[in-house]
Parts: sequence; C-alpha cells; structure tokens
Amino acid sequence: MEKKYIEDWFINLNSNKMLLSFYLIRKSLLNAVIELKPIIHGRVLDLACGVMPYKDFLNNSNIETYIGIDLEPTEYHNTIKPDYYWDGKKIPLDDASVNFVIATEFLEHYFDTKHILQEINRVLKPGGTFFFTVPNVWPLHESPFDYHRFTPNALDEHFKISKFSSWEIKPLGGFHYHVALTLALWNDFQLSKKYRKIIKPFLFFFTNLLIKKDKRKSNFSNGDMYSGLYGFVIK
Repeated sequence: MEKKYIEDWFINLNSNKMLLSFYLIRKSLLNAVIELKPIIHGRVLDLACGVMPYKDFLNNSNIETYIGIDLEPTEYHNTIKPDYYWDGKKIPLDDASVNFVIATEFLEHYFDTKHILQEINRVLKPGGTFFFTVPNVWPLHESPFDYHRFTPNALDEHFKISKFSSWEIKPLGGFHYHVALTLALWNDFQLSKKYRKIIKPFLFFFTNLLIKKDKRKSNFSNGDMYSGLYGFVIK
C-alpha cells in the first residue's frame, strides 16, 4: 500500500487521483529530485523524512546508506518507519558523518533557520551537499508549525551565516508556474466539489499550456515570481 501510494503521489504522479495543485507541486519537486539523482552518493540523510518518498527513486550503486530521521511517530509513519527519531534540536548523528542531506519541504516548518542549518552543516562531511526544496505558492499547512516563505535573498544570508562554502538556488517553477499553481489552488480549495469536477479538465489543459511556456531563470531579479525554490548547498 505504501509503495503504491508513493508511486502514485510522488513518482508516477497519477493526476486522476490527485488534486490539481498537488499534481503541479509534486511535478516540480520531482523535476528537482531528478537533478539530484545522478550526483547523490555515499551516506545519505533524509531529514524530516516522512515516508521517504524518493528513497527508491534515488537508489543507485553509489549510495552506501540511506538514513531517514523524523520526529516521534506522526500520521506519516504507518508501515514505513524512520531509522532514527530526533528531538527536533540535535540531529542524532556524528559530526561530518554523511555526504548528502536531503530536506524536501521542511525548512519552512523549522522556526530557527540558523540552528537547523548549523546542524545540517555539522553532520555533513567536508564538501558534502545539502539538497533542499521550499514552497512559495502554497496555503498555510501543518499549522501552527508553518513559519516561513523564503526569498532567494533570505536563503543567501542564511547560508552565509551558517558558513557553507557555496550554493546554488533555483526556482521550482517560474512566473507561469506560479500562475498555474495559484489557479489550481483556487480551484481545489475555494470551489465546491461540483464545480471542481466541471472545471478541472479545462483547468488541467490551461495549466499545462502555462507550464510549457514557463521559464526558470538561473538568476533572480526584481519582478520575478516563482512557485518555490530548491538548491544545492556545499559545506
């Protein structure tokens, strides 16, 4: 059941089973994870792992160990359990013990950004990589533990303060993707079930047109809009 759920909702993306907004956000997340796949190696930490949706997708002969860490059991932990639980403060791993840290859609839920980035830096080996994704266009969720919507400028400062050596921040989707996701959220969370069913096929067609026109800029400037951010941060 868990494997089929992960395939439908994170990898194969069965749009018939998903709200349109979930389909669009998971599509952009998967595209980011696809960039990670060829380079990931060694000991990997999936922080705030949930059901570890990308574990099997990322698995390759270069990964030695894949470690999932999360808070005490939550609604996400049914048949899939993390390798370690943590107290939300200190990651239960030794200094310089992993090559990669993955944190998808997590940083917005951790109030003290400086602290968690320093913890991630601590467990990474020299030259290790922190891969992250964060939302921009998404409703309040997991309240009251939804604290941040980051700009690229804010992340730049956080990575400097946490003493990472270099980083690359990219948009999960650009201006057109921002519009597509906003329309999908309006459809999914503001319309009645009756009208959602009527409008979804037309909106699905229109949002796909917007996505085809979408351009993800490699640098950010005034006037830019983005659906979310991801990046690779080097210790």
